[in-house]
Formats: sequence, C-alpha cells, structure tokens
Amino acid sequence: MNLPQPAAGPASRSGVRRFGDHYQDLIGWIAALRVLHPSNDFKVLELEVNGVGNIDDVVLRSASGRHHYAQVKWTTNPTNAIDNTYLTKQPAQKGKSLLQKFFNSWKKLALAGEPPAMELVTNRVLDPSDPLLGLMDGRTDLLNPAARLATPGSAASTRLDEWAEHLGCSRGEVLDMLDMLLFKPGLSVNGERDRAQSLMLANGLLADSDALARGVGIVTDWVLEGRREITIDDITMEVERMRLRSDDPRAVLLIQAINRDQNPGDATVALDWVDLYEGDSPSARRQPRDPASWTVMSNDIDDAVARLRARGLHNVVIRGAMRQATFFTVGARLAQVTGINVAYVQHGTPWASDSPRVAVPEPQRSLMSLDAGNDLAVAVGMTIDPTPAVTSFAEATNLPARSLLILMPVEGAHDQSVGGPGQAVAYAQSLRNAVRAQLESTPAERVHLFLAGPGGLALLLGHRWNRVAPTTVYEDLGPGCGYVATFNVDA
Repeated sequence: MNLPQPAAGPASRSGVRRFGDHYQDLIGWIAALRVLHPSNDFKVLELEVNGVGNIDDVVLRSASGRHHYAQVKWTTNPTNAIDNTYLTKQPAQKGKSLLQKFFNSWKKLALAGEPPAMELVTNRVLDPSDPLLGLMDGRTDLLNPAARLATPGSAASTRLDEWAEHLGCSRGEVLDMLDMLLFKPGLSVNGERDRAQSLMLANGLLADSDALARGVGIVTDWVLEGRREITIDDITMEVERMRLRSDDPRAVLLIQAINRDQNPGDATVALDWVDLYEGDSPSARRQPRDPASWTVMSNDIDDAVARLRARGLHNVVIRGAMRQATFFTVGARLAQVTGINVAYVQHGTPWASDSPRVAVPEPQRSLMSLDAGNDLAVAVGMTIDPTPAVTSFAEATNLPARSLLILMPVEGAHDQSVGGPGQAVAYAQSLRNAVRAQLESTPAERVHLFLAGPGGLALLLGHRWNRVAPTTVYEDLGPGCGYVATFNVDA
C-alpha cells in the first residue's frame, strides 16, 4: 500500500493535504495502536494539542506520568541529514530554530513538573560525522551520557558550548535537556508501515494494506475535525466502526539480531544481540565475535518463550532484523505443536502460521551423495540455488552427512517464489514433509539445514518442524565465505 499523495485536498495544517501530513497521520495511527494495546502504559493520544510548546504533533499521555511528546518532520529527500545546521537554522521571519523549539518546550514542561520524553521523529538520517550527534546511543536514542562525558576542548564539547550560546543558556541546561530528547531518525514510510501492521496484528486487528489505509484514515479524519484528545474508548469505537477487529490481542517478540529497532517499547519481550555480532552494519553482521554467543542467544530465545508462556500468551507477532537461521529457530521454539501461533509482516503483508493454505506445486527434490557420515544435509533454495555453496562447504568441512537433499520450487529459485502467506504455509508443510520422507527411507541422527528464502518462510518452516531428526541450522556468511553452524533444534 502506498499512502496517497494528492496535489490538493481538504483543509489541513497547511491548507493542503501533502505527503508530510500523511506521514504524520501514519505516526499518529501508530501512537493510537500503542494506546490500544493492553500491555502499554499509554492511556490518551493527543494531536497538535495546545499548551506543550512546539512538540505537539503527537503526544502520548502515560499513566505513570512520563508523557511522550513527538515533533514529526518529513522531507522529500531523506538524505538531507539531521546535522548542526538543520537543528540551529532559524527561519528568515524571526522564527525559532528546531533546537530552540525543543529547548523552550523542555523548560515549559519542566516548570510544570512533568518529566517529558521529547522525540524528533523523522525520515531524515542522522549525520554520523557530527562530533556531537555522532555520539547518539542506538540503544536509547539519546546523546547522553556520551555528551556529558565529552572531554574539555574536544569537538563534541565545543559543539555543546555552541548550542548553549545559540539557546542563551548554560551548558548544564543543554545537557539536562538532552537527557529528555530522543532522536528517531531514518523512519521511512515503508518501515513505519511495517511497524503499524505489526502493531495492528498485536492488537488483534486486520493488518493488510487496506486495513492500514483505513487506520491511517481514522487519524486523518480526527485531524481534519480538529479532534485534540483521543481516549482508548474513542480508538476502540473507530476500530469497530471500520470493522478492523479480527482476533484477540497478540504478544510482540522483538529480536534485534543484526540491527536495533528504534521502538523496542512496542514489544512484550525484546532481545538485543547487536553488540554480540561482528560488523558495523546490518549487512555485515552475519556471525557473533565469539562462537559461544550462539549458546547465549539460544538461551535468550528459550527465556523469551518461557516468559510469553508464563503470561498465557499463545499468539505472537515476531518483529526485528534477523537472518534465516534465527527466523527458523524462533519459529521452532514457538512450535505449532505447543498451541502457539506466530505471525510476521513480510514486505508489507502479514504472514501468519494459521493463514489458510494456498496450494503450491510440490518442491522439486534432488539427492546428492556426500558419503562423509550418517547425517542428512538439506538445502532449501527458494530465492537462490544454494547447491554450489553448500556442496563446497560440505566438502571443505567434511560435513558428516551421507547425502544432500536439495529442495527448490519447480519453476526454479527466484525472489517471488512465495506468493503470500497461504503459499508460505503450504511450502512450510511441503518442505517439512519432504525431509520427513527422506528420513523415512534413509534414517539419520541429525539434519544439517541450509536456508535461502524469505524470512517469513523460515519462521513458518521452523514453526512446523516437528517429527524430524534433531537439526543444526546454518547461516550464510556471504558469497564465497561458506556457512557457520548456529542453533540446534530438537524436532
């Protein structure tokens, strides 16, 4: 679903409905979903409310008193970075800079006795070369405590002094404000759509593209009507009016394996392994620095599953940036045979384990002799053919397998081989059954599993991976670099 971008329309904040307004409405719908979910602390949503300074676009009122105030900024060119110029530039008509707006709002809210959490929400990227902004902690979205530790005379310290002069305040006041100012950069429309759809699933709502458009439209109507305060009852009434309800609320399990999520507060349970991995970017993170970390991560998954089960939660939405082996293992630990259902938003479409099956041709099967042991190696190639890489790895490492079972779509591997959630369910069943059949004809003590396909399919395959031999799942290390053994799954 692409949010519409009309050239003109009903009166709004600027008199014309622009894409930036739709982006803000999408952020507003996400906030409404956070209020709606029973596990959240937020009780009231406010839109462009008066009396809070210049951070009034989206306000979430918390029962605990830690309210969140978001300033939403859209740009047609998100490569225009958040840098010192962007934060301190003042409009020609004697207006305030963005930094001044945050500072003035912080002072106003602090005087009112509220401990505000202020957020800059934008699709712009953060300038990593800035001596102060480059200190932002990806785990907290804050510049502090790193800014407080800036050594005198350093570039970061100099920038703090420049900000104090720009704001007409002390350096200490700048640092105090930065304790409350969260930077949420790089929030693209597609990324926020996926987040919204995950939250819709978590709330037991329909979550396809049409449902998302209707949800965002609810916020658009509130804005055009001049609604300022939205309660949970208001949101519930609109959800029912728009016929968005489909199921009971779900838990959210967030796995931050190769990249951090900027909104871990959405999750019922959140895991963060980013610092365990080699590499300084998601594409480079393929294995941990210490091989023993696979055991740490495996134990973390078990602990997360135990926490969900202890709370009686049997429907789980999976979120986060992870690779094939992790998707598969999470699905296996949340196994279908335990009565749990899982769901994941795959490129804007919810793939759920209980989606109605859509028939697909049986995968093409071929068997290659390895003659290096009594185990069975399995290569699943949905998006690419992994056979050359897997056979090369098996030979180089003397993988203890008698044979390699290769499973691919009948039309060959390609990036559109799985046409949606129903086909993913059918493929998960067929792929598992093919491995079962091979084990029936030639028993093996262990399966060595290599996957190339959509993450959602790996999740659903793991979810149905029962009555199969104990399995070691491998992760691809990149072209020509082989594989690494990751998790073990008892099946």
